[in-house]
Amino acid sequence: MKKILVLALILHGYFMAAQDDVETKIKTLKNTITTSEGIQKLVALDSLTSLVLNKTEYAYDSIAKVTIAYALKLDSVNIAVANTSSLIRYYAYSGNKTKEAITTFEEFTSKNIVQKEPSKLAKLYLNGANSYFFNGMIKKAISTYTEAENLALLNNDSTTYGQARAYKASAYSENGDQVTASKLLKETANLFTRKKDTTNLLESRMILSTVYGRVNFTKEAQEEMNEIIKIAKVSKKYGLLLSTMYNSSINYHELEQYDKRLAILKEAYRYITDLQLKNQRVAPLIKYSLLSAYTTADSLPQATKLYRAIEQEVTDEEALYFKENYLKAKADYFIFIGNYDEALKISKKLLSSRLKSKNVEGIYKAYEKLSVCYKELNDYENAYTYFTKYEALKDSVNTVQKVKALSYYQTLYETEKRDFKIASQQNEITVLDEKNKIKQQWIIFGSLGLLVTFIIIYLMRSQKFVKKQQVLQEQFSQDLIKGQEEERSRLARELHDSVGQKLMLLSKQTKKLENPNMENLASSTLEEIRTISRGLHPSNLERLGLTTAINALVYDINASTDLFFTEEIDNIDNILSKEAELHLYRIIQESLSNIVKHSEAKAVKMEIQKNESSIDILVSDNGKGFDFESKLKNLSLGLKTLFERAKILNAVLSLDGKKGEGTIMKLSIPIQN
Repeated sequence: MKKILVLALILHGYFMAAQDDVETKIKTLKNTITTSEGIQKLVALDSLTSLVLNKTEYAYDSIAKVTIAYALKLDSVNIAVANTSSLIRYYAYSGNKTKEAITTFEEFTSKNIVQKEPSKLAKLYLNGANSYFFNGMIKKAISTYTEAENLALLNNDSTTYGQARAYKASAYSENGDQVTASKLLKETANLFTRKKDTTNLLESRMILSTVYGRVNFTKEAQEEMNEIIKIAKVSKKYGLLLSTMYNSSINYHELEQYDKRLAILKEAYRYITDLQLKNQRVAPLIKYSLLSAYTTADSLPQATKLYRAIEQEVTDEEALYFKENYLKAKADYFIFIGNYDEALKISKKLLSSRLKSKNVEGIYKAYEKLSVCYKELNDYENAYTYFTKYEALKDSVNTVQKVKALSYYQTLYETEKRDFKIASQQNEITVLDEKNKIKQQWIIFGSLGLLVTFIIIYLMRSQKFVKKQQVLQEQFSQDLIKGQEEERSRLARELHDSVGQKLMLLSKQTKKLENPNMENLASSTLEEIRTISRGLHPSNLERLGLTTAINALVYDINASTDLFFTEEIDNIDNILSKEAELHLYRIIQESLSNIVKHSEAKAVKMEIQKNESSIDILVSDNGKGFDFESKLKNLSLGLKTLFERAKILNAVLSLDGKKGEGTIMKLSIPIQN
């Protein structure tokens, strides 16, 4: 105990000495500023500004303004730009001073000062863009981030360039363009990975996790955040660690994993207390969220202790930067302890604040709290009113989230389609260039080319008969398969429209008889007819597209068998014709059916990759396999059909297998540009 006391005294003395040292330096610099002029005074001002950077107790912003003005007076542009950039950042991150940040940025840039070091100017524009972003001026922020990117490129400053693109992605996400945001973030992640810049890499990935959250991809967001937390712990990036832990707690709440939410908030709170990270911007949010989590976990002693600690720190409720989070946690606590009168007052404040900030999700949750309070106070009329509002707004928000997710997929598809079209145009330009080269070669080597042409004509004539026979044979096979598909389609319609409708009517009639056996028999027969109909003609292919139909096929087999599936399936919709899509679907269906019937496999791997010039498919299993060479001599009807369908697709199909080592089917379909 004495050793601990001595250590505490030593540390106290050290910090007091450090504080005295800062005060001494400030006095010395102020004296130099008062008694000097020109460069000497400017250097002293710049040093003083750096010494009190971000410290409100020393009136940092006032000192910075004096330094900037004097630097401009002496035409010292570098010092002026650097200090203006720091001052804008200070205002932007102070929470309630974003307007001052914008004013400072716009006033400085309006001077049209010529800057010889674009990297310093790039950081100035980066901080200016952040000011616009924090103030809700998203379009202005995006254009300013682009300016910062261009300035960073002029100076080969890849770090500032990457930061500008990552923050611009956040702005696009805020504006609802999640596809552009995710694309930019993947680019910046690759950039920072190459540079081994852990801090910026983690920040980019954290922004990406928020993008996933906005389109309701909660699982993907959580996977991203779990990786960030691991790396941040090892690299001791505590600011990023605490922010990600807080975001992760929100995500766990959305996933209804309340135990994990409580655990990660408790861990974050330990970091704050044990490492003295109370000044971290996210620290109050973690405390408020932990208080709410304690009420959910029915932990009264911990909740009461934390509530008292929070109340001791809050001196002015109106000045709180995270006022809504504070009010929510406080309302949760009073509901938890049964003080519904106080909880009602706080919930009303919370609703008023969220209505002003237009926090839609927060509004319906405030309605829920009011409904609970009124119900417990036996005011059932108000309880019903707010519960109705809660349900209506919640359904609306959930609908919007689903629309956002669908919009994300649709926009992603349109973007890929546009990129594919551009790639096709580039390929056409390349082909034209090649044609021009060939023309020149014909002019130079005309006689040689003419000779080659005669030879080709001779060979073509000699092989014409053979090719004609092959074409006729292939056409016959294709017509046979086409006729088979048409007959299957007709039978599927007949089963669905005739037998299926009658069985559905029978099923309804048996329910009236209240005979469980008859009812079960009718229902199971109807389901068998539907299964046969789907097998004859895959309706999912027409309704949902090729990719979803393949996924559904894998899902059905996975659900109805003991096979363990590993699949990686790219989106290949609208690349092939409808007829070609059906043939590809049948090849995959037949391959999986053979595995289920004959292979005795435990696991199946499926890969569908979309490349620039082809679609490549691989289906493999770990079953008993077969002697492929002997099988080639006498192909079964199913395998013959596979090869015929591959010919129709102009694709390359290969089968490989050995006894005891499973089988592998590979298919490569060329993409027609």
